[in-house]
Amino acid sequence: MNMTKLGTMAALPLLVASAGLMATAPAAGAATSAAAACTHPAWQNKSGGEGTAAGSSALVRTGPSADCGVTAEVGTSVTLFYHCWVTNSAGNKWTHVRISGTQVNGWVYNGNLDDGGSQAADNECS
Repeated sequence: MNMTKLGTMAALPLLVASAGLMATAPAAGAATSAAAACTHPAWQNKSGGEGTAAGSSALVRTGPSADCGVTAEVGTSVTLFYHCWVTNSAGNKWTHVRISGTQVNGWVYNGNLDDGGSQAADNECS
């Protein structure tokens, strides 16, 4: 797995944590294949919001499902800029984000964001 590392170990903006140290995102329903769960229409930059990881860290994924690949793992000192949100087939909300100071973007489960992520009706991805 190719994960983007952010920051230095001294600053600890990136926490490589075991599954026991972070909240886990609910998986998509069994009826949804991993490939389908990781495919989503283009996102739009509709939100001016930002936040950080809840708990110790958050995984940035390639799609709005725990079944999707991990692009990066960020700690609570890393700012995430919100773009828009979706509800996946399992009924869980995910926010599309960009990691501050980088061009790295992807999906984070709203439960893993300190403020619950982007949720305003007009910020829904189309």
